Formats: sequence, structure tokens, C-alpha cells
Amino acid sequence: MDSMIDYGDFAARLARTRPRPDEHAVGLVDMAPRWELLRQFQEEWGYEVPADAEAWHHEPAPSPDLPIPAALDQWWALPYNSFVHSPRLYWTNPEYPPTPRPDPAGYGTPAGLPADSPLVPPGADRRVCVFKAEYEYCNEWGYAAADAGLADPRVLVSDSENGWLLQADSLSEFFLQLTVHRLPAHYGWTVHGDDDTDRIVARVKSELTPLGFRPWRELAQEITVYGAPDALVFHDEGYGDFELTVHARTAEALVRLGERMGVDWAARIEPPCAVTEGPRGLGLRAGDGRWEVVSVSAEPLPFERPELESPVPHTSPLTALTRIDVPDQGPLVATGHEDGSLHLWMPESGDAPVEADRRGPALTGLTSAHTANGPVLVASWCDAGVSLWDINSAERADLDLGPGIVSVHLAADLRLLVGGPDGRAVLRLDADALWPARELMLSVVSFEETEPGVPRLLAELLSHDTEVAEQAFESLNQLLSPAPDLPPAAILSFIYLTQIGAAIGVGAHPCTIRRRVLGLALRIASAMRAEAAPEPWLTASRKLLSSLPRILPDMLREPNPLTRTAAALLSGTLGGHPAPSDPHPEVAAAAALALGDFAAIDVLVEAGWDRADLETLLRDR
Repeated sequence: MDSMIDYGDFAARLARTRPRPDEHAVGLVDMAPRWELLRQFQEEWGYEVPADAEAWHHEPAPSPDLPIPAALDQWWALPYNSFVHSPRLYWTNPEYPPTPRPDPAGYGTPAGLPADSPLVPPGADRRVCVFKAEYEYCNEWGYAAADAGLADPRVLVSDSENGWLLQADSLSEFFLQLTVHRLPAHYGWTVHGDDDTDRIVARVKSELTPLGFRPWRELAQEITVYGAPDALVFHDEGYGDFELTVHARTAEALVRLGERMGVDWAARIEPPCAVTEGPRGLGLRAGDGRWEVVSVSAEPLPFERPELESPVPHTSPLTALTRIDVPDQGPLVATGHEDGSLHLWMPESGDAPVEADRRGPALTGLTSAHTANGPVLVASWCDAGVSLWDINSAERADLDLGPGIVSVHLAADLRLLVGGPDGRAVLRLDADALWPARELMLSVVSFEETEPGVPRLLAELLSHDTEVAEQAFESLNQLLSPAPDLPPAAILSFIYLTQIGAAIGVGAHPCTIRRRVLGLALRIASAMRAEAAPEPWLTASRKLLSSLPRILPDMLREPNPLTRTAAALLSGTLGGHPAPSDPHPEVAAAAALALGDFAAIDVLVEAGWDRADLETLLRDR
């Protein structure tokens, strides 16, 4: 990647490959220019056919009743086809020969085109020939049977609400578009939108140029891709995991684009983790009080993929699975997947599985054990950290143990075996240091005795829909406001508000109004410090406050600057003295305010904090 590529010019590159309307009308369609652009794009993002790749074998069509478009056979035959040689990059299933919808075999679920569809002429064949499907067949891609005789027909996509929609103006363009939506996510440096999403999207739409494709529709997403120097911006106006995702060929390109958009997202950048790349060598870090290294050896600890299908529907392929019995609740099943997601499921509860976390690389290790402290769950992601949950209290600890860890095994005495192809190590874990708030969370009275509706509202703070999150916050602000008296539910909610606002241990989807949530947590902390609660809640609040100093140092080391800002402000609320040396201006301002520099409040207000929340901290100084 020696030279910069401005993807703001991609739409022009794409336009040069398209046939003129008069050529298309008479069937003079040359797919070669689009195949060449496909090759170039793959090369630009670092894809090479692996030396040991085994090409996906597809059987020749056994005299189909409909012709197969030339573009489809040409695509299968491309020597640099990244799907054929590296299908794990795509999470799609091919169908060759294409199968019709309605499907006579009953496997494909979509119907054909309705009688009034404008996608084919009146009286034409209403079937759709499906040649590819999303991994769990949530979406299918095909071309109208009426167009099967064309060399490079338009591509349709199935949509559960709208039937068949137009996805691409040709098969060859569809395969290029599919590659745009797959390779950068594996080979690029990545950053996701946060509280700043709306502001960045406005800048993106006004300053960047779309790539020239139709919006990508898959899994309820509706994504338009914009081009920038060495970077692609994916804006989802549908219901995907992230409204804004940026992939870049280099980390420097992401930083430059962030500066252009007026945001410092350097601390949020995730490194590339292509599925064709193995983990780095084992490089274990020294213990930080939560763990100590007992032994290290060069003996490999292999990654063992479960030999069964995922019990969780509509997920990417299974990479890890563990099961443990939780006292008085029944079995808990945890599954890890190649898309980096962790799902938790209690089959006897009747509830559906929930996604508890998701990271960029694959989740490669899961283990669980009954310890002296109760059941514990451990998950590891390829070169992206290890997380441990105390199941009874739902407390979580995230450990950065170093690279090369793909497998984990936990023993009942809290010894954790970690490792990968280049070695293994045994760690001794300290439960009190891992989960300092554990005893408190086990001792507090349930919300059912205070405000039973609060847990639902706390969960809604994590909604994809900002309006839903804001409505939940307004309700919580009324229920939990510490003025004039501190409600017991506010004490119970404090730790959850802090975790949600600081994005620690809350699963895959961060809150979109984190500063407002943290502001409420600050007001509650101030009231608890003033001991404005009757017994037994006064004792509970004292325990909670006494546990915070053990948590704040970890928060101050988190890569997300908003998490560090929250830690600095909480430290100030407790009378601590955070070091004001953080390079991020918002964190530095929070530390300065905690130390009594009242002028720093203006920097935080400009960043989105509520002045009234911050003035609570000023009154405590």
C-alpha cells in the first residue's frame, strides 16, 4: 500500500466500466472492465489468493430449463475470485445452478415477483433465479427469470418487508459491490461512530462522494458507501449494528479522515484482522494485580472448533461453545462465532438467545467453571483481549493479556490456561481484584422492592434508536433524580448507569447518549457521598463508593476517551486527584475540573456534557 488511492474518484472509475445504454439494449455487454475493477479493488485492500487455497468447486449445470447468464459463469472462472478461493471472507452461500423462487424444493422462502411488479414486463415470467444467499438465508440475491437470457442481467435482493428490490444494475457490478462490503471489513483499519455519529454523517454527506452503487440491503441494513483518500465510509440508514462504520487501508488514513470530519477517533481505531491471517506469537504481559503468571511454555495450545451447528439461529459459523449449570436458574449456554459475536442463552428460561458482546476478530475461545466464588465464564478473541464474567453478580473484567491467545481453559481454582500455536501460559486469577463490586452487587436488594420498571429503562438506554434511548433517560431522570432525596433505586442504578455511560461491560452496542447518562451517575454519586439516604441504603451506598477507587484506575487506562473522562469526573466527585496529563482534550479537561480548575467546564460543555451535571461536581469541591 505504497501509494494513496482516493476513493472519492471510485464512482468515476465505476462509470467507465459500464456499457452505454445503446450497447446494453442490443446485448453488446463487455464484463471485462468490471472484472478488472474487481481485481484492482481486491489488490488495493491487500487480498491475494492464498498459496494453499482450495477453490470452491461447483458442478456444471445439468441442462437447466433456463439459460445461465454469461456473467455468472465468468465470475466463477475468475482466477483471482476472492469468494471462490477465500469464501470465509463473505458469509454467503452460492447456488449453482441458480434455483427459482418460488422454490419447488421448499428451501428458499421468498415468493416470485408479484403480478404488478415493475421489475419485469407485463405477462413475463415472475420467477426469480437465486444464485447467492446470506449465510442464514435471511436475504437472497437473484435475477428475474425473464432476464435469464441476458448476458449480465440486473440483480434483485429479497427483503422480508418489501419483497424483491433492485440491488444492482448487472451481475458483474453486484459482485464488485459485494466485495466492497466484505474485504475492507477484514483487511482494513476500522472505526465506528459514537456520540458523534450525527455530526459526522452530516459532514460525510456534504463533503464525500458516494461510490456509485445502489444502497446495499442485507440483514435490515441500507448502506451507502462514500469514498475518501484510502478510506471508505459506510452509512447505514437501516437497522444494522452501527449507523456509521469507516474502513481504511491504513491507520493514518483513518486519523486524517477523522481530522477532516472534526473528530479525534484515534483511540477508537481497531486494527485489521483478516480471517486468512493467523494470530501473532504469544507475548504474555505481566500481571497487574488481577492476574499473575504462574508458568509459560512453548507447547502449542491449539484452537479447537466445535464439530456442530450453532444452537443460536441467524448467526455466523460457530467457533466456540461452553455450557455451565447456574444454581437455581438452569443451564447457561455460551456460543462464540466467526463474526466476533458472543451469544448467551438459557434454554429452560424460554427466552431467546441474546448477543452479549461483539468484537472485530473471531471469538476463538470459551470456557466456564464452578469456582469457590460461583460460576465463571471466560471468552477470548483472536488478539483482541480476554473477558471474564462472574455469572452470579454479572460483573465483568476485561484483560489485555497480550497477543497470540486463541484458546482458554479455566480450572475451579481460578487458574486460567491461555495460549495458541506459539505457546501456552498458566495464570492465577484474583477474584476480588477482577470483580471489586461483586459482593456489593450480590448484597443489594432487587429493583422489585424499589422501582420495578427501572431495569427495562436501563436496557432501553442501549437501544439503536436514539429517540428510544432519550425517552428512557427522561423517565430515569425523573425516577432516580437525587434531589431533594436520594431514591433507593438510584443507588441500585448507579453502577449500571456508570457501566452504560462508560461503555464497560454492556455488550455489543454502546449507548448513543453516554454523556447524559454519565451526568446522572455523577449527580447520584454526589448525593451518595453526602450520605443523603436512610438505612439500609446508606450502608449500601457507602459500600458502593468504597469499591469505586479500585475500578477507576482500570477505567483511566481504557482506550475510549469518554470512558477515561467518566473516570476522571467520578474521581473528582469522590475527592480524588486524577493526573491531568491525558493527551485527549476532553479527558484532560475532566481531570482539570476534578482538581478545581473551573474554567475547564467550558471545554466539557462544548464536548456535549450538561453544565448542570458538571456543576454538581463543582459544589463538591
